[in-house]
This record gives sequence, structure tokens and C-alpha cells, in this order.
Amino acid sequence: METADAMTIDDREISEPLRVVRVLRNGKRRFDRVEKERLIDACLEPGVSIAGLALAHGINTNQLRKWVKLRQDRQAAGKRLTVVTNCVAPAAFIPVVEAAPIARPPAPSTRPTSPRARLKASLPNGVRLELEDADTQVLSAMIEALGVAMFRLADDLRVYLHREPIDFRAGINSLAILVEQSMGLNPFERAVFAFCNRRRTRMKLLFFNRSGFVLVLKALTEDKFRWPLRQEAVVPLDAEQLHWLLDGIDLDAMVRHPVRQYQFVG
Repeated sequence: METADAMTIDDREISEPLRVVRVLRNGKRRFDRVEKERLIDACLEPGVSIAGLALAHGINTNQLRKWVKLRQDRQAAGKRLTVVTNCVAPAAFIPVVEAAPIARPPAPSTRPTSPRARLKASLPNGVRLELEDADTQVLSAMIEALGVAMFRLADDLRVYLHREPIDFRAGINSLAILVEQSMGLNPFERAVFAFCNRRRTRMKLLFFNRSGFVLVLKALTEDKFRWPLRQEAVVPLDAEQLHWLLDGIDLDAMVRHPVRQYQFVG
């Protein structure tokens, strides 16, 4: 009886290969979404052979099993979903360790008040921040200000830009070797080495800090970095110019007053 039910499910689904709507350059196929969802629905029916359905519809069995698992994971995640409350997202580089609301009796004042909260945070420089019964609006402004100020390089740091784009899969070890062999510099010196991808939408900063290398990544979603167009393969900058570059300022379009040196007043 169970075999007959399985055959009925197979018969009522698509009996021909899934319709391909697009073929990518790497050979991967994109199938009709409606037919794909119907096939996954059929696989979730009890007593159905996924391998049989894959064979009947011209799909790799492992690929079909992956689609089914993704559907099951989404369904499981939907069941675990609880009521989502509004919260303030911390700024970058500020890992929030604990944040819990505190119940307060209504204030006697008629002016509306914002919710109160408790916050404990550990900053990258080792400072621990603890706020008890804090106003969420004030807390939000403080976190935003800290996020802006956290990433600030020392003014006396030397900065070296790699003029040409690099393979952005490169990690710390590959970039350190690139600094030493291609740029001809010492990766352990007190300096920051900057790299960008071909589309100028991502920038990596590499520097050595006391006992190890630090790699910082900034990725733009819609804009592009205005990478300097210079003759040199390695472009020297100062820390202030690097911050300008991170903010999207075109360094080549900026012209400063020349440095004047005098020997006599009159």
C-alpha cells in the first residue's frame, strides 16, 4: 500500500526534466523556481524516494537532497522564531557582552521617557564600560560616537598603499609576503599597508601590533574608494590621508598650500 502511495506522488509531479531558465558561465544551471518548489514538495511527502525523483527529473541526487535540506532548515528556523523586539545595534568594533532591559515604574512627569537599559561592553583597547539604568537614546548616541572614534590610527604612523589591485582572497600571511617581496618593505615596521580589490569596493589594512599582525577590512556596498593614481608602485601617505581615503575623499583632487621656509622676518 505504501508503494502505491509513493508511485501516485511521483505520477502527479512533473514527469519531465526541470526546465532550465539560465546557464551560468561555470556551467551551473538555474531551474524554473515554480517547478523546483513543486519537486521539493514532492520529496517531502512520506514514502517518496528522493533518488528516484532525481533520476526521473534529470537532477543530481545530492543536489536534490541539498534543496530538501535547505527547505527543512528554513521551516525549522521559522518554528524557532520568537517575538522580535526593537533593539539598538552596536557600532562596529564594540562587542556588547550583556544588554538587558530594566523594569522601571512610570515617572511622575508627564513628559514621555525612553526605555532604560543596562549595558556591559568590552572595548578593543581593554577598557570595560558598564552602564546601569541608562537612557536608551543617550546610550545609542554614545555607542555611535564610540564606533566612530574606535578606529583611529596614530598620527605619526607611516602608510603605504599598494597601487595595483590584489587578489582579495589573500590573508595575513599572503599580504605580509606581498609587503616584503613585492613592495620591498618590512611588514614588522611601525606602518600600515593598504590594499584594494579590482572594483575599488573593498580595502584591507595590514599592520603589526606588539605580538601579531592585525588585518582590518572595510567593504563598501554602493560606493567606491578613490584610489590614488600615481606613477609609484608603492604610494606613501600619512595617517590623516588614509582616513580621508577611507571616507571616500579623492586625494588626487586635493591641493595643499606649499610648505614655506624662511630665514629672516624682515
